[in-house]
Amino acid sequence: MKPSIKKGIIITSICAFTLVGIKFYLNSTNKIDVNSVSTLNTGYWDNPSTSTGLVSNSDRQSVLYDASKTITQVFVQEGQQVNSGDPLLSYDLTTLQSAVDTSQLDVEKAQNAIALAEHELKKLLNTTPIPDVVEEPEIQDHTPAPLPGVPEKNGNGLYPYILSLSQAEKNFTAYKIYYTSTTSEAPEKGPHEKASLWKEEREMKESNNTCWYWIEYTYTDGSTNAYDPKDVVEYYSDKQQIPNKEIFLAGTKQNPYVFKLSENQGFVYGKLFLDNANLNQYLRFDVYTNDGDIDSSWLVRCDKFTTIQSINEGDMYSVISHTKEEQKYVEVEQKPSQDLSSGYTEIELAKAIRDKKQELKTLDLGLKKAQLSLSENKALLNDGVIRAKRSGIVRNIKKTSDSLQDGNTFLEVAGGQGTYIKGSISELMLNQIKVGDTISAYCWTSGETFDAKIQSIDTVPSSNSNYNGSGNPNVSYYEFEAYAKDASKIQAGEYLELTFNSAGDTTSSIWLSKAYVKQEGNKYYVLKDVHGKLKKQYVTVGKIVWGDTMEIKDGLSDTDYIAFAYSKNAKEGVKTQKSSEATS
Repeated sequence: MKPSIKKGIIITSICAFTLVGIKFYLNSTNKIDVNSVSTLNTGYWDNPSTSTGLVSNSDRQSVLYDASKTITQVFVQEGQQVNSGDPLLSYDLTTLQSAVDTSQLDVEKAQNAIALAEHELKKLLNTTPIPDVVEEPEIQDHTPAPLPGVPEKNGNGLYPYILSLSQAEKNFTAYKIYYTSTTSEAPEKGPHEKASLWKEEREMKESNNTCWYWIEYTYTDGSTNAYDPKDVVEYYSDKQQIPNKEIFLAGTKQNPYVFKLSENQGFVYGKLFLDNANLNQYLRFDVYTNDGDIDSSWLVRCDKFTTIQSINEGDMYSVISHTKEEQKYVEVEQKPSQDLSSGYTEIELAKAIRDKKQELKTLDLGLKKAQLSLSENKALLNDGVIRAKRSGIVRNIKKTSDSLQDGNTFLEVAGGQGTYIKGSISELMLNQIKVGDTISAYCWTSGETFDAKIQSIDTVPSSNSNYNGSGNPNVSYYEFEAYAKDASKIQAGEYLELTFNSAGDTTSSIWLSKAYVKQEGNKYYVLKDVHGKLKKQYVTVGKIVWGDTMEIKDGLSDTDYIAFAYSKNAKEGVKTQKSSEATS
């Protein structure tokens, strides 16, 4: 063999051994974080083995004390027998209307909060976590943009946005009535002219005189209406009401301050609400189309709106959606930085998703309570009387002079008829649930837990879908009725969380982001920690929801540890270390 060839073989062999050694060294020193499956498990809120229900007929009727509604009369006594429809007590109608207005605002606030939370959840579910540890980015201190000045009206008399009460349309804030009497026609001169016949005391009607009155209005800009004999009104009796109909000043519900906006923008700055937060004034915002028609209108009571909102001067509220828009900030030059994707680590993202789902569940409960309160208050507006819903005995009645707190029972009607509840079953559970089965119920209002037996199940799907943002819109639901023998603390109209006690329920408890699952042909696998090294673990996959979350039906348990599947170091044989977040 030639010396040059022999030398080449030796060099090649040395390089090969060197590369193998480097690879072995890197594999022995590089470690990848693994996280507990129990921590990464996001759960799934569309579990067909759970549902919501409503108490349709309760064993007792409780009337709770509400300080916002004034009780005017109590019609019953302790121990009295009442029949269905008998009056129990009555409320003052003025305070009832105020309670309806408050309930309506509560419903709108809850609906807006749910819409925002659902949007945030979808963003989280479509987020890719940070695979490796990166430096925290420098957080820019955004400075809110300065408030603009009060704008000018456009050619159609419309504003692009509302900032101040001075932008309201001309309206009257005060009025004064002047009186006079003549032998024939109304005076030609007004009350502020020389030799005027007008005075502020009412003239008595006599047989030989004609009595008149004229109203002077003071407008929002301080001006008053000019006197015109055509506006003078004759009155014929000392008992006649003057004026002949009630006058509502600017800011009342019947005569609110009106703001006219163009359809191109149509928003209101928080400054307007904050400047007038102490006034119980009504404001109405009308958005006009380019054709001059009203496209959207929003009536707001200023003091109540500011108490239920967290408002900054620079916040912008859309007149169309009644919701807060994103606040504008001063443009700041940004330095180029590494794309950090979501900014969430694997553990942080899983926790954020779980928290957001729990928040939605809580918000949904709040909406149901607000809707129930609104419905009950509206039903009372006719005469303000609460009536017995069933025959029974009046118990635990209180006095209006007692020291009571909101939510305390003011009186009860005990009927002893048992409790019926209505709910719905997903079509996915129809083959596992039958009449006679027992379900578990939890009352969101009282916290009581009890069992009920299914009495009937509809054979056709409900036309009134129960989908409310937490169910599956592509699945049909069948209504059912159940009877509860021992449910003493609940009453008709209260909402329940229902669980079907089906032995055949095999719904998986493990739901993972697709970022932890890889596909290999028609198989799926995760990279699992086995004795300190990564190893492929093939899994059985069920449903995929939200485009990101996968159901793991088999091959993995909550006690296992897995790695982020798309990290550059994620492959079989790499040494593992439990994430500091998982062990902290």
